[in-house]
Amino acid sequence: KKTAEIMIQEVERLNRVISQLLEFARPMKIRKRSTPLDDIIQGSLKMVEGDACAKGIEVRWKGHPNTKEVFIDPDRIKQVLLNLYLNAIEAMEGEGLLSVEVVREEDKKHFQIRVSDTGKGIKKEDLPHLFDPYFTTRSSGTGLGLAIVHNIIESHGGEVRVESRYGEGTTVILRLSDEKEV
Repeated sequence: KKTAEIMIQEVERLNRVISQLLEFARPMKIRKRSTPLDDIIQGSLKMVEGDACAKGIEVRWKGHPNTKEVFIDPDRIKQVLLNLYLNAIEAMEGEGLLSVEVVREEDKKHFQIRVSDTGKGIKKEDLPHLFDPYFTTRSSGTGLGLAIVHNIIESHGGEVRVESRYGEGTTVILRLSDEKEV
C-alpha cells in the first residue's frame, strides 16, 4: 500500500512537470474580458486555504474599492496567483503570513496585485534568475512556475517585480493595465 501511495505521488509530480513544460512551450493565448478581480483573488485563495491552514499559515487579503472590474484573462491570472501562493506557502516552512493586496496606481490606468510571504526570502544572487526557465533552488522544483508567471503577465502587457530580503520574506508585484486594447 505504501509503495502504491509513493507511485501515485510520483505520477502526480511527473504530470505536473509535463504540464508545466507544455504550458511553457506553447504560444500564450490571452482572452481578456471584464472580470471581477475580487472574485479571482478570493477564489484562488480558497484553493490554497487548506494547505496554508495545515502549515499554520495565516492568509490575509485586502482589495481596493476602485478596482472591482478589470480587463484581464481570468483563467491565466488565477494560474499566476496559484503559482505565487504555492511558492509562498512552500517558502514558509512553518507558521507565517501570506498576504495579497490590490493597489490602484495614481494614473488610474494601472493596478498592482502584491503577493507577500514571511518565508525564508530569496538570496540576492538568485533574484536575477527567478524567471529563467528551469532555474530553481528547490530539490523538487521544475523551475518553470515563475517563468510561466512571467510569460502570462508579459502577454497581458504587464510587468512582474520581486522584492525580497533573505531570511525575512518576499513580495511579488504584478503590475497590469486596466485598459481595453483598441
